[in-house]
Amino acid sequence: MNISIIIPVYNSSSTLKECLDAIFDTNFKNFEVIVVSDNSSDNSVGIAKQYQCKVIELPQNKGPAFARNRGAQEAKGDILLFIDSDVVIDKEALNSLVDKFSDSDVNVIQGVYSHEPKYKNITTQYQQSFYCYYSWHADLKYTSSLITNCFSIRRKIFIDFKGFNTNIKGATCEDEEFGYVLIDKGYKILISRQLNGKHRVNYNFRKLIKRNFAIYIDTMKSYLRNKTYVKKVEQTNYWKVLMGIPILGLIILATAAIIIFPNKVFLATFLVLNIIFLLLHSGFIKFVTITKGVSKALGVMMICYLDTFIMLMSIFFGCLSYFVKRRY
Repeated sequence: MNISIIIPVYNSSSTLKECLDAIFDTNFKNFEVIVVSDNSSDNSVGIAKQYQCKVIELPQNKGPAFARNRGAQEAKGDILLFIDSDVVIDKEALNSLVDKFSDSDVNVIQGVYSHEPKYKNITTQYQQSFYCYYSWHADLKYTSSLITNCFSIRRKIFIDFKGFNTNIKGATCEDEEFGYVLIDKGYKILISRQLNGKHRVNYNFRKLIKRNFAIYIDTMKSYLRNKTYVKKVEQTNYWKVLMGIPILGLIILATAAIIIFPNKVFLATFLVLNIIFLLLHSGFIKFVTITKGVSKALGVMMICYLDTFIMLMSIFFGCLSYFVKRRY
């Protein structure tokens, strides 16, 4: 069994070398690496050419969905492994992948981010802990929300389904949408905790807000286009996050009511709503407390409010954009 590793690259010179070093340092050697530069303007292509990689340079910026599909078209392996250029896998990751795919019932595998790194920036810690707790919770064997940070699939299946939706230009919801296509056709997405990578990212507040706002808007439009919002609601690992959205909306209304009509009833309502909101996120906050400490947990608790507010606004703007015929 051989593996084609596909890395979409856009101005990734700060992380690409470490990503490639980790791949070529793995104990499994029967693989090829295809780096697809999405019209990068930095030294990403030069770095890739220092390794035994096939390098594809796109003349125009087409987005990660197109770049991954283009890499898959050139792939020779039985198994495709998509890795982001800021993900660093460990030595046994590819061996574990081959072991999983030796089972003919396994067709799609979701890798995970390691929760070992301690990020100085609280916004980065929030986002990484969010993935580890909600998307790949320890109780989950399969996922319904595909994330392409480190994701593998049998090449024939990927080609048969024509890959990712290239109408989605940004790195937003192309992966989750493709995951629903696979699930609709009866494929299960197995979470492999051995396919584990460290994520070399740094989100400040501005970047987190901009990034998540774009992702949530595009995701909302995808739910409306494909009628997959029911699938999201049915995912039990996310229901507390989703319940937090209307609760935060009520907190905002209660805050406005206190300002305009200050009285004890509105104040009590405000306090009760905040307690409910924090209880919904208590498992996540406890997870961060145990793994990263109290100070990180307090910071993450505050960002729960911020990220939920971004979700709330994204639902509004995503619906507005969709219904004025801006479907993508």
